[in-house]
Amino acid sequence: MDADTDFPDDLVDLERDRQTLLQQLKAIPPRPWTDTAGIEHRTDQGWVPEHDQEVAQLRARLTEASLALSTHEYWQTFSGPDRVAAKSRLKQAVKASLADDQGT
Repeated sequence: MDADTDFPDDLVDLERDRQTLLQQLKAIPPRPWTDTAGIEHRTDQGWVPEHDQEVAQLRARLTEASLALSTHEYWQTFSGPDRVAAKSRLKQAVKASLADDQGT
């Protein structure tokens, strides 16, 4: 990463984990549901009951990663809009890195 995106390695790892967990959650088919009229929706999209446990585990890990990321001491070196901009740069840098890793 260049000087504009020179973040501590552990912070980059946390953001990478967060983004990876989000992708894993997006890959799970949506859970079917029934509306108030009794009509079932999304019943043919591949969801199985085991996905409930997988989603719960991924969400718990995502919460942990997000909390560690948002409370990282590095952010104390910034204030106000600068902190927001730095967090945005981190997200974009990691997103680009992940895309490069996947060859997209």
